[in-house]
Amino acid sequence: MKKISCILVLLALLASSVFSQDCTLYIPGTIGTELHYQTTNAKGKVEGIYTQKMLSVKENGSQTTFKLLQTIMDPKSPESIIKQDTFEFRCDGNVFYIDMEKYLNQQQMEGFKDMEVKISTEDLVYPSKLSTGLELPDGSISLEIGDGILNMTTNIVHRKVEAYENITTEAGTFKCYKISEDVKSKMGFVNVQLHNLVWIVQDIGTIRNESYNKKGKLGSTTELIKIIR
Repeated sequence: MKKISCILVLLALLASSVFSQDCTLYIPGTIGTELHYQTTNAKGKVEGIYTQKMLSVKENGSQTTFKLLQTIMDPKSPESIIKQDTFEFRCDGNVFYIDMEKYLNQQQMEGFKDMEVKISTEDLVYPSKLSTGLELPDGSISLEIGDGILNMTTNIVHRKVEAYENITTEAGTFKCYKISEDVKSKMGFVNVQLHNLVWIVQDIGTIRNESYNKKGKLGSTTELIKIIR
């Protein structure tokens, strides 16, 4: 009986290992890993700094959930923390999902903390294998605030893998998938449209992100500047 139990446990561990290999992560897979980012405007002035740290990895059947802590610091005083939030990512089978709540303006949401907020999302999807020319599914998030007093929506559309190329930042040189996407946001009668170019790499995530306005003018650039493992 003991031998049978040991074999069953071993098979379960092997199944878990195979699953983990099937799902390609675009975040760090190791607890404790820290990613340090810097955001600059079109003139190269630093406007923001933040870190992302992997907190936990939990498996439940075919699904694995990853919890990550994001810490936003004052660029003029990096030791001063402005805000911290946790975000969840998941692998289900061999597909990697990014929770669209990650794209909410957390400071803006503070203004609605005493109001009823209904959120519906369609998470961003990354298949196990990317290739140049591949079109990716859209993502979206919708908020109904105060029983319909205010509605907010963000849609990430026209996602496409444009290239597989090297990107160099202060953190090093990485072979990345370059993904283009359009971000369309609406709050009340206000509409904002951006075009993003994002470079991502397996087991880390975003290496560089360039954001352009609807006229094609560069607005900001975010880069990975340090990795602590």
